[in-house]
Amino acid sequence: MNQYYLTEWRALTKATDVTLHLYTVPLQDPSSRHTQGGKLIFQLNKLNNFQPIVFFDQYIASFEEIKQWGNEAFLQYEARPINLSRNVERTLLERLLKKQLERLGHPQYMMNRGKFRSKQAHPQSTSGLLVYPALDLNVNVSETDEIVFGFDLTHQFEYRENLLQQFKREPKSVATGMRVIDSTHPKSYEYEFVEVAPYRASEVSPILKCSIIDYFAKKDPKRVIAPDALVVHVKDRNNQILPYLPEQLKQSCSFETIPAKQLGAVNRIIKLSPDARMSKLMPEALDLIGRLPMLQFERKDVRAARLGYTIKTLQSPRLRFGKGRTASYAKGGLNQGGVFETGEATVSFFVDPKLRDRQKLQQVLDFIKKLQNTSERFGVTLNVSTKPKGLSQTLSTDLLQAEDVMFQLKNVPKHFEGVVVVIAEEASLSHSYQAIKREFGGKHDVVTQCVELHDRVLNSEDTLYNILLGVYVKAGLQPWILGEPLHSDCFVGLDVSHENGKHASGVIQIIGKDGAMIKQKALSTSEAGEKISSETMREIVYDTLHAFEEQYGHVPKHLTFHRDGFGREDLTLIDSILSPREIQFDYVEILKNVNRRMAIHEKGWKTSQGLSYTKERMGYLLSTNPHARVGMAKPLKVVQQTTTLPFEAILTDVYRLSFMHVHSLLKTRLPITTHYADLSSTFHNRGLLNANTEHEEALPFV
Repeated sequence: MNQYYLTEWRALTKATDVTLHLYTVPLQDPSSRHTQGGKLIFQLNKLNNFQPIVFFDQYIASFEEIKQWGNEAFLQYEARPINLSRNVERTLLERLLKKQLERLGHPQYMMNRGKFRSKQAHPQSTSGLLVYPALDLNVNVSETDEIVFGFDLTHQFEYRENLLQQFKREPKSVATGMRVIDSTHPKSYEYEFVEVAPYRASEVSPILKCSIIDYFAKKDPKRVIAPDALVVHVKDRNNQILPYLPEQLKQSCSFETIPAKQLGAVNRIIKLSPDARMSKLMPEALDLIGRLPMLQFERKDVRAARLGYTIKTLQSPRLRFGKGRTASYAKGGLNQGGVFETGEATVSFFVDPKLRDRQKLQQVLDFIKKLQNTSERFGVTLNVSTKPKGLSQTLSTDLLQAEDVMFQLKNVPKHFEGVVVVIAEEASLSHSYQAIKREFGGKHDVVTQCVELHDRVLNSEDTLYNILLGVYVKAGLQPWILGEPLHSDCFVGLDVSHENGKHASGVIQIIGKDGAMIKQKALSTSEAGEKISSETMREIVYDTLHAFEEQYGHVPKHLTFHRDGFGREDLTLIDSILSPREIQFDYVEILKNVNRRMAIHEKGWKTSQGLSYTKERMGYLLSTNPHARVGMAKPLKVVQQTTTLPFEAILTDVYRLSFMHVHSLLKTRLPITTHYADLSSTFHNRGLLNANTEHEEALPFV
């Protein structure tokens, strides 16, 4: 018999059964309310034998009385259970339980950027990287008095060489502003690299008031340091400058920063099958969490039904293609009926000037012919523009690999029209991709589709189809729609992209009842933070209503907003706009990184596409089921903030919209709404998308 599991463990103990020692401390400066507590508990930890102590705002909490305060003082002290209605107190208990786990896990585990890394686990090595497995745990204390732990098995990455070795190998690779970590410290503190210090290890540091050698003589007398050893300066999160020996540091590494050429080898290590992941994760996480002495657990309370979830498998939708054909999968539908929206598309070809020799040029011409023939079979005629004719002879051979490629591309986009298919070798695209997107798309509002000239690309039918799908959606053509209508008339995808301190809203506007895109718009308004401002939200609603009415001749009866991440927006404002027009709406959070796994246990662990666990107006959904060698499916968390449609309808629509990524044959786990909104806002933030684009019925960012 199948057993359905969720990597979520609920304690039998209620939150109000746990006593906290709560202290209110003076707020010295309101602007530093989020950092003041960190400095204070650092001192309190040292004075109180490093007992677990946490802070939030101007409140300090511990499971034991804090007896030593040194020169610090508190305004109020209470020993009591938390008040469930106060978010600050629920947060204190959440933080304190995790802090207690850190202490109980020592010395078996070290904490690395909030994750529990087993000291017994040996890293796997590949391409100069060390890959460590780690447990990612979070605690949630609810207003209904429940304490729930979520957990997942993740991986962390370190470069094999330290900063001194990196200096010796490639001095220019160590630059001001680079993130570095203290790999010798159990908590792996992260810093920002500032400079090589103007003194050596035997000389007095003006920061320490002594030499590095004298400093370590007290801290680690057995350590031998060469008198002329390099010293570097780093900056902590409080902008305090600290001296370090470079061999103590490594360049910080995360999955997002791993070079593309190394990703294949890394993925072969971290993409674990459901059975491999769950067999390791479940016993290790339950053992660690079960150590908490103030909480009791029942080991069966990781089963979805025991946690109060309703278990259901959603049916995958049929997709409608050309000639009235329907199919479950995009490739079969294209082969049987072609695209849903047939017609013509103008394309221009921008061929890397490096590909001028006869053999490579013939490869390009053969590929273009193959594109045209396949597209004709799908029902779309590709009209090849002659506008760029002769341009290639005026461009330097190394254009797409030049240091000043951004400058050399300035006058190129004006020679093209329609969808520009850029054909280049891997090295050229790797060097110039951002420049091409910025100059063509960001500056000139010319959409591009980049193609790598390589045998594995040119001889792959799936790749050929994906290139054509990219051309179609950038030309404003709809490759397929849903075979049956969604529960809402129209959907709006919302996202705020935050990158390098910049924030921008991204909107896909709008998705119709059949899953087809009606209009997209990346707002040029920069947001102050994660929240979409009232002014921006008002513009989104008005644009949505206008676009829908332009398309259908009437206003929608019901709108659904899909928010990428947590929604902090003013729903009362939306209601004030829609209610007078007798339009209902729902507001739904789509959370993609939820620190949970869903799995079925029979003889081993497995996953199933369409599997859902729901509870009231919240649910987890598996929208994909990859092959075991690709890894284990990650669930989405869907939270309905409103109560208009039944939650089952909300979840079903999310699932069906995950089949509508019309730019690719690949099934993606996110619904089209939030996935395209995320891409849109990210492209906008990076200057790759024209703020006043004329391509509002196309997808220039895929």
